[in-house]
Amino acid sequence: MDQLIFFDKKLLLLINGMHSQYWDCFFRIYTGTLVWLPLFVALAWMFFRRQNVQGIVSIFFVAMVVLVCDQVSSSICKPLFERLRPTHDDVLQYLVHTVGGYRGGSYGFVSSHAANAFGIVTFVTLVVRNRALGMALTAWALINCYSRAYLGVHYVGDLVAGMLLGIVVGAVAYQLYLRSIMRFIVIPHHNKRTLKSGLARSFATSPAAVAVIFWTLTVTIAICTKMIYSFAEL
Repeated sequence: MDQLIFFDKKLLLLINGMHSQYWDCFFRIYTGTLVWLPLFVALAWMFFRRQNVQGIVSIFFVAMVVLVCDQVSSSICKPLFERLRPTHDDVLQYLVHTVGGYRGGSYGFVSSHAANAFGIVTFVTLVVRNRALGMALTAWALINCYSRAYLGVHYVGDLVAGMLLGIVVGAVAYQLYLRSIMRFIVIPHHNKRTLKSGLARSFATSPAAVAVIFWTLTVTIAICTKMIYSFAEL
């Protein structure tokens, strides 16, 4: 275990050490709420575009996934394990590069950002079953997780544990979602066997547009931070 902890610290310092003014600005913005708001707007649009009751149930479950992931990681895991963030460690706090004085709370295991992101990715990917959307969401979540290590507020172990928590919560929520859909929506008996594929087909035209929104958002943020960095150099 000591060897694993040592490796986790070395990996954190490696990621955190590859910094520059531009990437400091980029990841400080990317880790904030700016990236999450368009995500929820895009998901709401996707679910409500052609759905009525089903759309409401879908959004409810996405909200529940985020709520459960956040509460389990923040209210249960962090107080239980009490693993200090690198920015609060007696030794590492003097070695970690911080951005704008941002250090986060005292404890970091498990990462709420990672749990929330991968909870959403898992649930939405299982519901929609579209490769393009799944890849876009996964990339969005991985960059979000990387930003936490880059900023020095989470060990990689915190992030991996958060990812696993999110995947489990998202998968369980999906199974409950299938049961709820059959309860709230009238489905012919012969269609229940094809419920999963039928739900996926109901979102057939939306995912590509949503994927474009995610990547457009990322590129926009990159351009904005580059502009900020360029003005700062003048």
